[in-house]
Amino acid sequence: MEKHLMVCIRADDASSYAIRFIKDFFNSPCDVRITLVNIVPPKGSWDKNNALKNGKLLLEEKRDWFINNSFCEKSSIDFKTIQSRGNTAREIVQEGHKGMYDAIVLGRQTSSMLEEFFDYSVGSRVIWEEINFPLWFCKCPHDIPKKDILLCVDEDEPSQRIADHVGFILNDNHNHKITMLHVRDAKSKKSVNIKDVFALTREHLIGNGVNQERIKELVIESNNVTKAILTEAAKGDYAAVAAGRGVHDRSATEKLFPKSVCVNLLQGLKGTALWISR
Repeated sequence: MEKHLMVCIRADDASSYAIRFIKDFFNSPCDVRITLVNIVPPKGSWDKNNALKNGKLLLEEKRDWFINNSFCEKSSIDFKTIQSRGNTAREIVQEGHKGMYDAIVLGRQTSSMLEEFFDYSVGSRVIWEEINFPLWFCKCPHDIPKKDILLCVDEDEPSQRIADHVGFILNDNHNHKITMLHVRDAKSKKSVNIKDVFALTREHLIGNGVNQERIKELVIESNNVTKAILTEAAKGDYAAVAAGRGVHDRSATEKLFPKSVCVNLLQGLKGTALWISR
């Protein structure tokens, strides 16, 4: 089945990370349908016609790079510009719902402490929006593309939804293996049957067409779930870390000191992409 990805494009290097990730990750990137989206500044912030024109030129430039480096036809890539109304994160999410994409792909620079403290990052804000589709955050890629997926699993529904997504994306992308990782938190009072979690996750993967031989299990004992995932991601040959994210409101304290594992992974991962599903 065709994968349709929405790729958010801005006039910075981070946008190139997203395009580069797609080119490097897929066996046949030309089989992936891509829509490049640029959100231009609100009306009145500068000349509307020039903003839309410059946005279109930027999208054409990114499209041409992708075509020239992956030998795809123009027909496999669409693009559109959207006039912002002042909330870029929400407009990305609205377009995601409207276009019914299989994932929204964003490039992301390594964030600064100042950016995270004041919540400037569009990526940090998108992650808190109400979404029903996966988000991919791509950071500066490695010179030699990495492979494989580190799939973080537990008994919660978001974990199983991201497992289903990973299976869908990798069903015909056979050069990637999947490591199902469960971090057993000794501080947690919840009792988790790891065998059942792995069995259910494996069902999602195999049900999407992933071969059994491409799947393995890993359990790590740690009191710090985020640190355990980051450590494994750094030492493994992983192109992406995939994790489910539960739905809850962000408190004022959490805005400054994020407790969400996914938010902390977004800040902590270096060259490895992060896939998130609610």
